[in-house]
Amino acid sequence: MSDIDYTQTAESLQTELEDEGVEVGVDTLVDGIREGVETYSLDLSEAVRTVANKYTPDDSSSVSVPQLGGDNEQVAVEEIPELHENAANESAWVDAEVEVLSTWTIDADSVAQKAQIADSTGKAELTVWASADAPTLSEGDIVALGNVPTDEYQGTYSLKVTSDSTVEFLEEDIDAVDNLEHVEGRIVQAREGLVDRCGDDDCTRVIDNGHCPDHGSVDEEKDLRLKLTVDDGQSARDVVLQRPEAESTLGITFEDAMDILTDTLDVEETNDMLTESIIGKRVSAAGPEIYGSIQAEEVVVADAVLGDMDVDAMLVEAREARPAALSE
Repeated sequence: MSDIDYTQTAESLQTELEDEGVEVGVDTLVDGIREGVETYSLDLSEAVRTVANKYTPDDSSSVSVPQLGGDNEQVAVEEIPELHENAANESAWVDAEVEVLSTWTIDADSVAQKAQIADSTGKAELTVWASADAPTLSEGDIVALGNVPTDEYQGTYSLKVTSDSTVEFLEEDIDAVDNLEHVEGRIVQAREGLVDRCGDDDCTRVIDNGHCPDHGSVDEEKDLRLKLTVDDGQSARDVVLQRPEAESTLGITFEDAMDILTDTLDVEETNDMLTESIIGKRVSAAGPEIYGSIQAEEVVVADAVLGDMDVDAMLVEAREARPAALSE
């Protein structure tokens, strides 16, 4: 992104805003445009449009932003990388018919929704910008995306729904590829273990210090979750395991883990015991990929995992590590 002249772009936008009777400093506009491009991976025109909309919220502005859409080609998902790399502008603007495999949200006011999409040729990510005012997508929806720009971030290619895009729900079916990602290899890193979740109904957020971003101060509920890095000898993939899959991988139950915590009185120490016990184990996992991590729905551990004898040993170790004053 270093070849973008943010100052020149900001000065042009400042002139347009002044014509609308809006005065904004060039440095402020530079910061906003740079954030859109470098933090939120917007193409330059969408970053300019987002900043312009911020200062003309009534949508009455005649600020001109490059209209990169037009008579677009209907493309297959597998064509997105090549089209993006060969685009005359920073993005290729395309039309596509896809199935929504999964959806999620992120902590960014500018993003309404993220999704994994697919057709018969492959999968890609989709970002729906809040400024697009687009309909909410759900798993299983078949949609026609019109006038959407391509994007690339750290090797992942995606499409974006912007204020210039259209989203139309279709009744027809398409033969989309399987939404599962598979990885098999050895666990080279394991994190988390016992975690705190928001106690509010229907909220599953993992929280710190009793504060949920959505619900503020809440009661905490303990749960079991693992984040693994699995190496197949050629590359490493991140895998997230919720309680059932975590129990299967550890070979112990959530209740066993809580018993260990009762003896250690230290979550970090307990989690170290849990995660260290599975380093080096060979696993096979499958699940949808969301934001770079496989959300495991199936896990098979090829190597032996913890058994009752190991749980007992961990309980003994926990009791021995317990401060003497608390053991009396």
